[in-house]
Amino acid sequence: MEYTTIRVSVMDKKRLERLARLLKCKSLSEALRYALSAAEREIDKVKGDLNYVLASLKYAKDVGETQAEDVDKYLYGED
Repeated sequence: MEYTTIRVSVMDKKRLERLARLLKCKSLSEALRYALSAAEREIDKVKGDLNYVLASLKYAKDVGETQAEDVDKYLYGED
């Protein structure tokens, strides 16, 4: 395996050290490997095109104040 050096902020290094402690990793590179694998799994779960969502926003309008309990009514109309 080949290695390289990367530069990260001190804050990110501290976060990685905390993650390594929580995961009981022997090294920061092992913790980073875990974090990258978890991020890739999460990205693979997302199926969709953000451009479609953004394009649909041009048809959106302000409906004023709403109640979260009535979300089905807002989306699908009155029963």
